[in-house]
Order: sequence, then structure tokens, then C-alpha cells
Amino acid sequence: MFKIGDFSRLTRVSIKTLHHYDEIGLFKPAQVDKFTGYRYYTYDQLPHLNRILALRELGFSLEQIKGMIGQDGAIAITSEALRGMLTLRQAQLQQLVNETREQLHQVEIRLQQIEQEGKMSEIEILTKEIGQVTVIGGREIVPDPSLMRERCMALNTRVWQAIQEAGLPTNGVSFALYYSDATNGIDVEMAYEVQSATLPQLEDAVVAHILAPTRVAYAVYRGSYDDFGAVGRVHAEIMNWIETHGYRQEGACREYYLRPPQHNNDPLGVMEIQYPIASK
Repeated sequence: MFKIGDFSRLTRVSIKTLHHYDEIGLFKPAQVDKFTGYRYYTYDQLPHLNRILALRELGFSLEQIKGMIGQDGAIAITSEALRGMLTLRQAQLQQLVNETREQLHQVEIRLQQIEQEGKMSEIEILTKEIGQVTVIGGREIVPDPSLMRERCMALNTRVWQAIQEAGLPTNGVSFALYYSDATNGIDVEMAYEVQSATLPQLEDAVVAHILAPTRVAYAVYRGSYDDFGAVGRVHAEIMNWIETHGYRQEGACREYYLRPPQHNNDPLGVMEIQYPIASK
């Protein structure tokens, strides 16, 4: 028999870990001296411990392993159950590989950007999943960019009044959708997300519709909403990011006006710019 220190050196498993395995009932010593409390182990226990270590290397938790093997180290579940657990673990590891590969790709993009421009972009672009939402919106083709502010404010007022008259709950955050089909101006819709089990019927100029779930590339802009050059640079950065990361735009881009400029306290607004994306 081995004292715990000798068994620890033989197996390269720390004494602390062996104590813990004993305490949780996962791997008990072959014998415990009833007078001294010393733990003793045998060669016959090596396959049992090695199975625990092998399952740990596969990423299973101690609680999972405890349910998978018996006190003698033999597999205590059916082959079908073991296959299911290994298949699930395989999927988890594949997801981790995919996420790590994506992180590596983003690091490579940043390094390339530094090589080309001498610095990283000040605009942080991320991705997230957006669920299905019901929106109330008013849409118009604005013939000239100089009219955008006036027309969008009028659209926004009309939509907000329709929502209030219909008594629809909303988070109060307006946003714009920019469609790319128009050739004679800027095709824009001012909208609000609403909570409604059905699509409400509203006046002709204001309609309810559903935005399907999507993944978006997005960035947060803080500044004047009227600084079209600065806002345009954020749009350009996102579009460039989409191209360099192997995506394509999938639908109308969105500008969420999270905090309009407060002229008395803070002249800068906060806007989240989103581009729905899909793999090429």
C-alpha cells in the first residue's frame, strides 16, 4: 500500500485533490487507519483514478463523473447514455473552437489594421443576436439629404401619435431603418418597437410589421445627431468590418436613438447603429 504522499507522487495528483475526491465520494482510499486517519492507496486503484483524470481532460465536471463511474471505477451508465454525453461534449468543444477561431480572426484583423493605419480604430464593432420584434413605423422617400432632419422628425411625430392613440406599450426608443432600394432619394422609416400579440390596424401612413430575428454588427456612436460626417464614418466602419469578416448585409440598417441630445445638459446624443448580417 501507498501512503497518500507516495501515491500523489506516483500519479502526479496533488494530495489536496486526493483529499477532495475522497470528501465528495468520487475516489476513496483503499484503507484509512482508524487511529491516525492516514489514507492508503493500492496499485489496483490506478485504473480508477486514470479514468477520472481522462474524463476530466474531456471537460466533464466532477459531479458528472461521479454519476458516470462506480466506486470500482467501472462505467456505471449505459453505452447509449455515455455516447449522448460525449456527443454533447463534442458539440460544446466545437462551439468553443468556433468562438476561438472567430476571436483569432478578429485579432488578425486588428493587427492588419495597425500595420496599415498605425493604430486601432476608435470605433468598437461587435455582433449580437436580435429577436423578433413588432414595430410601428412610417416610411418615406426623402428626395434630398438636406430635408432628412425635417422629414424624419415629422415621421417620428406621426408614428408616436399613432402609438399613443392606439394605447400600445413601447419602450419609447425611436429608430430609423434605411432601405437601399430607392434610386430617387433616401428610403427611410421612423419606427418604435411595441408589445402587441397581433399586428394593429392604424392609419394609412403608419403601419405595423414584424422584423424577423437576425444577427447584427453594431457600434455605439456618441455625438451630435446632426454631424452627418461623424455618423457616416461609423456606418463606413461597420460596412468595412462586414466585408473584411466574411459577411454580407442582410436587410435595412438601423439607427437606434438611445438618448437624444439634451441641449441644456448634454448636447451629445447616444445612438446604436446596427447592420443585419449573414454569412456569405
